Amino acid sequence: MLEITEVGQNVHLLKVQVPINVESVNLYLIDGQVPTLIDAGTNTPNVIEAVNEGMKHMGMKRLEQVIITHWHVDHAGAAASFSKKGARILVGSRDYQEWASFVGGEGFSQFYRWATEEWKVPVKEISNMLKIYKEFHMLTALPDKVELIEPGQTVLAGDDSLLAISTPGHTAGHLSFYNEKDRILYSGDMLLPNEIPYPGIWQEGDRAVSGMSSYLKSLDVVEALEALTYLPAHGEPSDDPVARCQEVREQLYLQLDQYHSAETVYLSASNVGSQKIHPGVLFLKLHYAYGWEQLKKRVG
Repeated sequence: MLEITEVGQNVHLLKVQVPINVESVNLYLIDGQVPTLIDAGTNTPNVIEAVNEGMKHMGMKRLEQVIITHWHVDHAGAAASFSKKGARILVGSRDYQEWASFVGGEGFSQFYRWATEEWKVPVKEISNMLKIYKEFHMLTALPDKVELIEPGQTVLAGDDSLLAISTPGHTAGHLSFYNEKDRILYSGDMLLPNEIPYPGIWQEGDRAVSGMSSYLKSLDVVEALEALTYLPAHGEPSDDPVARCQEVREQLYLQLDQYHSAETVYLSASNVGSQKIHPGVLFLKLHYAYGWEQLKKRVG
């Protein structure tokens, strides 16, 4: 049964189950002049069915556009399916590059280079992580046509204008969308009520960088908005995003203080000598450890 909740004027939250290691993903249907879906879930039949059921519940006759906060499979995966049904797909230009790289397969060789050169992960461990990576590959598809948006651009969704806010960290081009009139932020994975998103890794010129430093700056950006409410991609809609930004920042710096470097990022992340870590858990721990290593170099 679909879990659908009204969270604002002409705005409904759809909590949709997805076949990855998260409980569910939040999609937001917005009715009005430009019927809109924020984020698209995985490219699986239950997501399409949930959106169709949500539209029927709201009395929406059509879906004109889908706005993507970031390229990960649980947020952009089904965009191509909605595109085939006539919806415009709007995505940030920086994240579109990452999405296309992942769908086209280049992301696999990129990940292998990061794992070997930046993290010093043994080949066998990389192979196990790539199996999961390839399973995720089946959950997304690139639309034939997209409209690229940039930070600072406004998009009409329903009857309200949303301002695209650059909030990198989890991905290089993550965008949050701000309804300035009602002071509501669609925060994607940038700000979550019950967890801290893992920092991404991406290429800047000829070097790899962690998203940890960018994420801390994004917290400052979101805090400065002074929004009243944030609608996250996971968890429950929550009030006082300023307080949540402050809480997350404190937790991250506490974790940084408690972090101890090992000889390599892999050794720092894997706790070698203890029980074997699931490849998916290792994947996350590597991202965090790499973030701490780069941040420690920056702060001293």
